[in-house]
Amino acid sequence: MDKHSKLTAIMLTAVTALSALSSSAAETGIITSTSSDGKTVVVNALNDYIIKVSNFMPGESVRESVSAVMEKQPFNGTVSTTGQNTTMTLPSGLSVTVDRNSAGVTFFNGDNRMLYDDGTRNSSQGMKTLSLIPVEGGIYYGAGERGHSLKLNGDTLVMYNRQNYGYTEGDPRINQMNICVPLFVSNTGYGILFDDYAAARLIMGDTIKYETESRKPVSYYFIYGKEGIADVTSQYTLLTGRQELPPFWSLGYITSKYGYKTQEETCGVIDTLKREGYPVDGIVLDLYWYGKETDMGRLEWNREQWGDHKKMLAGLKDKGVNTVIISQPYINKIGAIDNYNMLAEKGMLTKNVAGDINDVTTWVGEAGMFDVANPDTRRWLRERYRSLTNEGVGGWWGDLGEPEVHPETIVHHNGETAREYHNQYGNVWSSIIYDLFKDEYPDTRLMTLMRGGTAGLQRYSVFPWSTDVSRSWGGLQPQVKIMLNSGLSGLGYMSHDVGGFAIDEQNPTDPELYVRWLQLGVFSPILRTHAQKYAEPYKYPEYSQLLRDLIKMRYRWLPYNYTLAYENATKGYPLVRPVNFDGITGTPADTITDEFMWGSEVLVAPVLQQGAVNRNVYIPEGKWIDWNNPEVDYQGPAEFSYNAPLETIPLLIRNGAFIPQADYAMENTGDYNPAAYTILYFPRGEVKSRYVLFEDDRSSTSSLDRGEYALMTFTSDAADGKITIGVDLSGYYPGMPAQRDLSFVLPGICSKVSEVSVNGVTIPFEVTTKKDLKFSTKFFNGKPLKIEILAK
Repeated sequence: MDKHSKLTAIMLTAVTALSALSSSAAETGIITSTSSDGKTVVVNALNDYIIKVSNFMPGESVRESVSAVMEKQPFNGTVSTTGQNTTMTLPSGLSVTVDRNSAGVTFFNGDNRMLYDDGTRNSSQGMKTLSLIPVEGGIYYGAGERGHSLKLNGDTLVMYNRQNYGYTEGDPRINQMNICVPLFVSNTGYGILFDDYAAARLIMGDTIKYETESRKPVSYYFIYGKEGIADVTSQYTLLTGRQELPPFWSLGYITSKYGYKTQEETCGVIDTLKREGYPVDGIVLDLYWYGKETDMGRLEWNREQWGDHKKMLAGLKDKGVNTVIISQPYINKIGAIDNYNMLAEKGMLTKNVAGDINDVTTWVGEAGMFDVANPDTRRWLRERYRSLTNEGVGGWWGDLGEPEVHPETIVHHNGETAREYHNQYGNVWSSIIYDLFKDEYPDTRLMTLMRGGTAGLQRYSVFPWSTDVSRSWGGLQPQVKIMLNSGLSGLGYMSHDVGGFAIDEQNPTDPELYVRWLQLGVFSPILRTHAQKYAEPYKYPEYSQLLRDLIKMRYRWLPYNYTLAYENATKGYPLVRPVNFDGITGTPADTITDEFMWGSEVLVAPVLQQGAVNRNVYIPEGKWIDWNNPEVDYQGPAEFSYNAPLETIPLLIRNGAFIPQADYAMENTGDYNPAAYTILYFPRGEVKSRYVLFEDDRSSTSSLDRGEYALMTFTSDAADGKITIGVDLSGYYPGMPAQRDLSFVLPGICSKVSEVSVNGVTIPFEVTTKKDLKFSTKFFNGKPLKIEILAK
């Protein structure tokens, strides 16, 4: 064959291979290419918004995903090849180009480049490095539980879970906390999840570097948010798993302390709360339920301190109070020596590389450690949890699960070292309880308090909290940042020890701080007071009425809050959201750290400074109504000083918002009545709005899967002296009320109302001295309402 013929044959072979590549990719949404230096890149479109990128050298293999649970969806895009580049374009507007020579990958939003991966993968000194180059101007959030800053640009984020006892604002330790997630979210509309749980560093510079101790190449997921970070969060939780609907009682008030030591004390706390007029739905028992500190790992009730725990659990449940008890990863060698010896003999404790038991030194002495990587250990723990749950335990608390003490000499049952397995420990531990409930209690919703884990932790019905925070103003101040970064990392129910846990023995109480912390707690995913001492609100009698009103306020907001839970379960949205969550961007909306959105309708600006009776509040674009003085509204974007004496928490309501309330007395969430709502509606000027209220039986674990729920839709159109409100309902669930009493309140309405009609029939109304318009009507299923309000 002559030179010309050889060249022609080579070109034909290349064209044929390229054609086959394009044809295969067009069918599967998978581009596989090997660069000139032997590097292979695999670009896999899991759906129209999520691209998985794997990049490895000859002889290397990529492990199965450790983070993702979403199945690959049918490919709806197109694939084209120009020169050395193959481009995949998806209906969402996302496209990705692979350079076959370099294995480089570039991501585009339309014609705008978002991120470039040049294909470089370095390995040295046991670390693998993956580098990504973003476009300039993005602000980054997420990375799990981070309290030092909302904006992560310029940070080096250690991916290794760590407890920080008694932390405060400005403490450098809290850029590394208990739940590290190798994820960042950009306000330019994308996120990156590194598919890894080994010890690592995420360096947020002009070039973003991920340095990991994983022994295998690490893939990553590019997550596209077409409309902004809300879409990124939604797609991320679709990828890693969404949290199921919570137990309805978990949205009420929960009391907790380190710790209630006896049956008599526990029952007395609940009786006192009830006698003082506080609604209450839960009580958490710290380590004394099994005796004392050195009994850790017994996982058995102490009969002397708890004379009849079954009777106690049943009695509390009859009062509408659910009991949550603690469990830890350790088996103390004093009080739990029998369990230690048995588990050691059966090989269920952690070992070293030689195969010998690797004990740990905890704050309560020498102990063994459950090796949850061992299936036998998981089965043993499951059986203990099952027997205790059968006795009436209502929920579980997994403490110290970073794990707090995790010697690097440990090699787990699956062959991974402590530094490789550390972050994953909390996920696996949580899955033991989750799987138990799925198998043994399929009709019971689960609440597991957990403070350790990594990407995907939320799919195990976990309610994380920000651990042993200082009882101080400095302890209160990072909590908003922690909830925001955690929420953007999939942890929609991140909360905190209301009142502050770690006390100063010289100054154990601060009533003003307790009030301000409780105000934040009312608008946090879980309202749970917890401290070493003086945890309960009745310990602060000088503010008894104020504290009681705050906890009752939590119950009035149940319809709105339960709808937020529905949004979390179906869209992955956190309950606590940054101000720019719904697509509003720009300074300062992108970087506000002491305000947040409670859902889409309410801006919360808690007072976080000692002695403060006012604070600056920023509102984004649009008109906002003052919750505390609804005759006043503000036009954004704007920043202004807000008057906030101790009894006031600054709340601003979006113009046109509907805020459903349960405006009646409750002792617990069992008194909730879905047949009666007070609907607060806030129109100012010309505005159109829509709100959807969620209902189900509040107990089923399958209401969403079976479609056994109802959505009540409120629409409004306010213009030219007339307000039109529409109410309609779709769906059904067993036990759904046939009719509902709807009481409408339009707070601080400025217009003089001349008439209110429902479906063309005039009805009576009232305008109070506070200029609140009030009227009531009935809503029957299948019969939409059209309400018209006319002004003089």
